[in-house]
Amino acid sequence: MKIRSAAFIVASLIIVILLGACVGAPPSTSGNLPGSTGQQAPLTDAEKERMELDAVYRAIKSGDFASAEGKLAGLVLARPDNRSYPVLRASVLLSMKRPDEARAVLDKELDAYPDNTDALFALAELERFAGNDKAHQTAIEAIIKRDPANAEAQAAMGDIQYQGKNYTKAESSYAAALLADPKNVSALLGRARVLYRRDDMHGALDSLNTAIGLAPEEPLAYLDRSRVLYQLGRYDECEADMNTAIKLAPESSWNYLERGRLYLDTGRSKQALADFTRSIELNPEYFLAYVYRAAIYEDQGNDAAAFADYRKSTSLYPDYWYAFESIGMVAYRLGNWTDAYQAFDKAATYTKAHGEYYIAAAVSLMRSGDPKAAREYAGRNLARINREQNPTQWLALRLLYDQNDTTTELELKISAEKSQDLKAGMLFYLGSYWVARGRSELGLRYIQMSIDSQRVGTMERRMAEADLARLQSKP
Repeated sequence: MKIRSAAFIVASLIIVILLGACVGAPPSTSGNLPGSTGQQAPLTDAEKERMELDAVYRAIKSGDFASAEGKLAGLVLARPDNRSYPVLRASVLLSMKRPDEARAVLDKELDAYPDNTDALFALAELERFAGNDKAHQTAIEAIIKRDPANAEAQAAMGDIQYQGKNYTKAESSYAAALLADPKNVSALLGRARVLYRRDDMHGALDSLNTAIGLAPEEPLAYLDRSRVLYQLGRYDECEADMNTAIKLAPESSWNYLERGRLYLDTGRSKQALADFTRSIELNPEYFLAYVYRAAIYEDQGNDAAAFADYRKSTSLYPDYWYAFESIGMVAYRLGNWTDAYQAFDKAATYTKAHGEYYIAAAVSLMRSGDPKAAREYAGRNLARINREQNPTQWLALRLLYDQNDTTTELELKISAEKSQDLKAGMLFYLGSYWVARGRSELGLRYIQMSIDSQRVGTMERRMAEADLARLQSKP
């Protein structure tokens, strides 16, 4: 996630411009002065300009960017010598999602004044929002080369290095930014994230507290502080910060995702479900919210909804292979054997450490009523399980290849297995194998043994419970 929001960039520029553009403006002379005729003195041009800037600030603060942009367009015409107004106007246009117009304003300014570093920085931010990461980095590097003490540029370079996971360089850039401007909020936030990664929670908290004191309306600061407070075990304060982040940025899907995770971790699944759903409504393209919501649906016994969410998550991010395991489990419980086979097979392509996926895929093919396909699949993948390192798993897949009635060797290996999770899992697969062969009574015995092992939380345990319910419901 990027450290700066569009609103935060605009707010930062406003502070600089509103403080700098009116330097030298005389105090207001409104009201009656002793000995005066009682008439109000006419406003000076500087006072009129200040009033317009105040109106711009109020409009931006209320979210009325159209009004702010119109007033800034007038200020640009009235004060062509002021280098700040075009930059602020471009930033407002960017917040209005009118990047082409913002670029035109900045290009015009830089054609006339190529040394305007504020305009260069605004152009760099435009490239970032457009997803042109290389152009953004090049622009920031050019600013730093020209002005090493440019705090915003150094902070932006820190963000680039942080995103690239070069945390040492990022910390140096944030330090350079804070040396130039100890009150640079972007650098304070960035430094806090580096400290968080280094497990220096108290240092991160100090930096975030300072940032919030300087920018009390920046939602990302509260979101970051909530993560630190969570690690420190200060859950009530963590939740309060998450609530503040949502209040300040109610359209941010990430804020709801983070609070949903807190609710989930603290046993409030109903509230978590609502937050994950809201996160999906705001950003239906982020896979992780579907994963978390699917897990809640699973716990509620709503396997159909869980299956749909897991499938959606993998369509958005196929490399999150853990979701394929979940799809396989849910599909197995639903009796969707083909879907279960495809999911377990897909999961197996992402890792060599889980030989059980091959077994689960082959068993699912057996349960679908296609023992020939199960045999062929087991034969193709038998060599993928290291027989010396995982003899029990190898024997289980070999059983699905041989498909005979002799299981003594596998049973002996299961009984001697030191890993209780693996022992319970292999008992389940053996039971499911016998069910597929039409030996339901024998299959039920092994499935019950798997459940009796008390190994909870494994994928085989949940599949075994579904099989047990299916077998017991039959007349």
